Amino acid sequence: MEVKKSKKARYFAASESAIPASSAGAPLVVEVEPSLSTSIIEKSKKREARRSGQPQKQKRLDKRQGDGVLVARGRPDPFSGSHAPVPKEKLHKYSREKPSKGASSLVRMKDKALKNTLQLRQKKVSLAIQEAVRAEHLNTEDAGFLEGDVGEDTEDITQQAIAEFVDVASSQKHFELSLTQFGPYRVNYTRNGRFLLLGGERGHVAAIDWPTKRLLSEFNVMESVHDVKWLHVETMLAVAQKQWTYIYDQQGIELHCLKTLDRTLRLEFLPYHFLLAASNAAGFLSYLDISVGKKIAAFPTHLGRCDVMCQNPRNAVVHLGHPTGVVTLWSPNDSRPLVKMLCHGSALRAVAVDSRGTTMATAAVDRSLKVWDLRNYGCLGEFRLASAAAHLDFSQTGMLAAALGSYLEVFKSCSTVAELSQPYLTHRCWDSIANVQFCPFEDVLGVGHAKGFVSCLVPGAGEANFDALEANPYESRSQRRQREVKSLLDKIPAELIALEPSQVNSVQQTTEEQARPPSQRIPKVEFEPRFKKKGKSKASHEQARIQAVHERQRREFVQQSLSSKKGESKARPTAVLDRFRRQ
Repeated sequence: MEVKKSKKARYFAASESAIPASSAGAPLVVEVEPSLSTSIIEKSKKREARRSGQPQKQKRLDKRQGDGVLVARGRPDPFSGSHAPVPKEKLHKYSREKPSKGASSLVRMKDKALKNTLQLRQKKVSLAIQEAVRAEHLNTEDAGFLEGDVGEDTEDITQQAIAEFVDVASSQKHFELSLTQFGPYRVNYTRNGRFLLLGGERGHVAAIDWPTKRLLSEFNVMESVHDVKWLHVETMLAVAQKQWTYIYDQQGIELHCLKTLDRTLRLEFLPYHFLLAASNAAGFLSYLDISVGKKIAAFPTHLGRCDVMCQNPRNAVVHLGHPTGVVTLWSPNDSRPLVKMLCHGSALRAVAVDSRGTTMATAAVDRSLKVWDLRNYGCLGEFRLASAAAHLDFSQTGMLAAALGSYLEVFKSCSTVAELSQPYLTHRCWDSIANVQFCPFEDVLGVGHAKGFVSCLVPGAGEANFDALEANPYESRSQRRQREVKSLLDKIPAELIALEPSQVNSVQQTTEEQARPPSQRIPKVEFEPRFKKKGKSKASHEQARIQAVHERQRREFVQQSLSSKKGESKARPTAVLDRFRRQ
């Protein structure tokens, strides 16, 4: 019978058979290949290190280090971490919020759930800022600015001088339209800054492709026009006329007559919610969903005529200015204002909110200009203008334009009073200014006055780089159609409009007891069980006794309420005609 041998046995048997007979009695020496011996030694060392708990050798890419710099294949790695390093001086450029003064207090915070929530929020914000800084090298353009010579102020530089020294393409963006018959004019640009809409108070409406100076449509509605506004695409526009609000197409053909929006003075369009907000002469604020043509909300402000209106692009909250000097913040989900601020002691004339949604500027008839922080509703500064500002508007970079009669003043920033005291640019129009608006993604400010329109050059006003998926100034017809369908699919419900958009993903948990009216709530009983021996005072036993007391109290409360209702029904006199009495 043949016995099978193991591999080790066969190895030693082969070794013994390989020994010559002449070397019998001599010490046995077996020669093994160097590669095989090295692998056996390394495996044994790894096995011993694993048993002793010592750290194993790292991979080849990071096993050689020199002076704290990671070396890979003989070359130093410039990005030793998981991400590329970020310059600290650029973090402030992309930060949307000021650093919190109470950030160090998170360590001493007792509420662990709130502490974890705030820490996670800070981590997400810092990561988003770092990613924005890392992607900065992908931007193809840089923002410009205007700088005067030694001893020269930029406010003394005229529009003709700016147009003379800039390139030919930029100089063509400065032009004037003489429209003396149907003014004053309201101005509105599309979200991508490509198309311009003009509306004269005496019925003249014109849509222009202003970079190419091509007239899309021009018509007269034969009645007064109070405001004009582009809708989600440049093929639809809303016009607030004397009695009703109308919607026209790009060729000037009437599409709809919105009789639910009557005597409208100001219009605002919320692009992500497809809502058209309108304030009228009776002091009513109305919301119309243009995707379904349905009026979803209408609230009386009870503060008189309302012709000062703007929106917060951060949370889609509508800001209204009233003759009493009060600014109210509205949402279609509440019949009362979300916030009521007493901003001035006299009637308001203009309200504007910046693109970040954190700063608000207000102007009143007493020539005062105030800047407010919408995060804590505190006043950042107050400045006295030369005359009352009829209109205010913020640019994408934070510049503030104020219309003072026939004069136009542009401030580079409004964070301090010193910056408001020195204008960045000034311009004088032919007549009193009715409306101003910065053109998105362009260093252009559109000014509508009583005798026409002026396109002013304001270096550094527009965002230098645009997101083609959000707003593309060069989109084609097919791209516009795709964007319209996609925006309809991504439409945000009006129920999600709130002061703090970051709280949308939170759930407000209301218990059954809190949902009851105060008169029907069961009174709370403070019961502390006494100590018992023989293990009867364990936590589970104490909780069971507390729960039993609460159940007994709830049962007694329900019995008393039922008995009181029965007593009232018996005490009530009955008659033949009681069945016809209203309950």
